[in-house]
Amino acid sequence: MSFESLGLKKPILKGVRDAGYDQPTEIQEHAIPKVIAGDELIGLGQTGSGKTAAFGLPMLDRLCGGEPGLRGLIIVPTRELCVQVAENLRIYAKHAGLHVCTAFGGIDLSIQESAFKRGLDVLVACPGRLIDHLERRNITLEKVEMVVLDEADRMLDMGFMPQIRRIFLRMPDERQNLLFSATLPKEVESLVEDFLPGAERVQIGRRSESAKTISHRFAAVSVSDKPDALERLLRREDGKVLVFCNKKIGCEKLGNMLKRSGLPADSIHGDKSAEARHACLGAFSRGRTRFLIATDVAGRGIDVDDVELVVNYDFPLALEDYVHRSGRTGRAGKSGRALSLVAPSEKKLYEVVKAHLAGKEVKSVPSTPGRGYGMPKGRGGGKGGKASRKPRRGGGRRTAAGSV
Repeated sequence: MSFESLGLKKPILKGVRDAGYDQPTEIQEHAIPKVIAGDELIGLGQTGSGKTAAFGLPMLDRLCGGEPGLRGLIIVPTRELCVQVAENLRIYAKHAGLHVCTAFGGIDLSIQESAFKRGLDVLVACPGRLIDHLERRNITLEKVEMVVLDEADRMLDMGFMPQIRRIFLRMPDERQNLLFSATLPKEVESLVEDFLPGAERVQIGRRSESAKTISHRFAAVSVSDKPDALERLLRREDGKVLVFCNKKIGCEKLGNMLKRSGLPADSIHGDKSAEARHACLGAFSRGRTRFLIATDVAGRGIDVDDVELVVNYDFPLALEDYVHRSGRTGRAGKSGRALSLVAPSEKKLYEVVKAHLAGKEVKSVPSTPGRGYGMPKGRGGGKGGKASRKPRRGGGRRTAAGSV
């Protein structure tokens, strides 16, 4: 199937070609015709399955050629995702004469207000900053024809549901509602019942399912050995690697440690300014920074197609977080790898994930502290890097290394 067969207008198809898309992904193939037809829709698909184009292309198609003004709204949970979605939509809208703006925290409200005045047809916004603009009357939602909730599960995790409900009350009753997410917890169902009661569902794969293109590996490593294990691993890698930590302070410390070791690494988390986070993502996307340490919230906005490996330095605290983390690789049908360093205290969480991954490519990788990190052969071979540091002495009791 081609994008031409989905019913998109010529200006939007030109934008699709500019984006370099050849054929629609499965979720795009099923969702785009329904959205163009005016159906309300809940789209569920793995991270990297192409959900942004699945709602963005038909939204722009609907608004193309209409009266100017804010008619399309996309609500996202994080600043990084806000920027990524807007960048994609601007490419799609290049030949349609539509203006896409963003609204997220961390920069002056007046800067965004000035952008609105220059032209605004589609707004990609974080809930808190959107409410700020509404209360200051910088924008109005009275003419919104179409609204999308992107990553609804993360909206729930971050406590945005009360704000989402306030925003929905500001919009006209006659509008098209869409909800897209990789996972859909039961708690979000109440929002669905209130605002999308008759919506159709397009589900690609099972709920909370990782993409089939990703291989999953796990290694038993004591907490004290994790820094050395990670450094040895990164020195073997030639491509982009995304490393996840559970806490902001740990994320920052790990990034600094790797930089001091001479590795092209940086960290991204909520305590950094919007400008710093944007610069960090840009450097990672361009390959100037090959190793990016991130927290879950910041990681949601990392939409880079060529991430070769995702590492769980800290094991995720929930299955949905594991799905989202691993989904940063293996995007758009490409193969990817996910590797988790599992400390003894994290083994229960690992068992939950392992049970979920039953039937997929899952391997336990032995790790021997001080003798190199046990990775499959043929992936970089350690060339081009400095010798790894000697294992630290003392500093706590070590556990026997081996397969999880």
